[in-house]
Amino acid sequence: MRKVEDDLNVLKREYENMKIPDRTREVMLRAMDRAVEDKRKAAFKKKIKTIGLWVVAVLAVLCILPNTNKKIAYAMEQLPLVGKIFEVVTIREYSFEDRHNRAKVKVPKIVTQEDHSAVSDVNKEVEEYTNKLLAQFENNMLVEGYQNLDVSYEVVTNNETWFALDIAAVETQASGYEFHRFYNIDKSTGQQVQLKDLFKEGSDYIAIISEEIINQMKTKMEQETGVVYWIDNKEYPENNFKEIKENQNFYLDEDKNLIVVFDEYEIAPGYMGVQRFLIPQKLLKNILK
Repeated sequence: MRKVEDDLNVLKREYENMKIPDRTREVMLRAMDRAVEDKRKAAFKKKIKTIGLWVVAVLAVLCILPNTNKKIAYAMEQLPLVGKIFEVVTIREYSFEDRHNRAKVKVPKIVTQEDHSAVSDVNKEVEEYTNKLLAQFENNMLVEGYQNLDVSYEVVTNNETWFALDIAAVETQASGYEFHRFYNIDKSTGQQVQLKDLFKEGSDYIAIISEEIINQMKTKMEQETGVVYWIDNKEYPENNFKEIKENQNFYLDEDKNLIVVFDEYEIAPGYMGVQRFLIPQKLLKNILK
């Protein structure tokens, strides 16, 4: 028994001290690498096969359910379509600067998966509007003086049902003037929307919204120091805010609140800047379409 153990120990030491030729070692390593790679490929193929089976199953469910259950078919019709995905890209960027004048203008374009007449209309209007601002800037360059023009854009709302794009411009000569133009698209109808389009025909939305804005103005002036709105100016009564315009700047925010927007100097001194007023939904619920 003892001899057997001694023989085994000798064989073990010989095995541990065995020198493998370089070429043999290289062949063994390549074989090991191939074995690992083959194992990975097999696992990957198995994973792909599993995913494929899941995709087939999901597609089968999506095809079968609408045809076997009317409630499910109706619910799926209400899901947002790919065509309702709106993206905005900068299609043109204009920069100019000399000793007296500087301009930086970004022109956006709405891109969708499907053709929308409202999107085409907005893109055309935005291009015409920014071209008009640039033409005015270039004409003013012929007159001695200093001027700056900055035009930018922001997507203020982009959800399943509503899209709102804000084109913001700042003109600076002796002083600065900031003004905005909002473009609203109702994705559920595919139509561009003006303020009046939100309300039932014959409803006095102008009076209702204007009264609410005046009340908010008065509250802010009472509660905040330095806040001034032109509503009770006896010296210049012609400047006092009385009511919103029929095509007043507005947008719907992500929570479907109506936000009414006034440009700088439109209803208040310049230091007040651009003004926004949120109109409570409960105030409008009886006159909204």
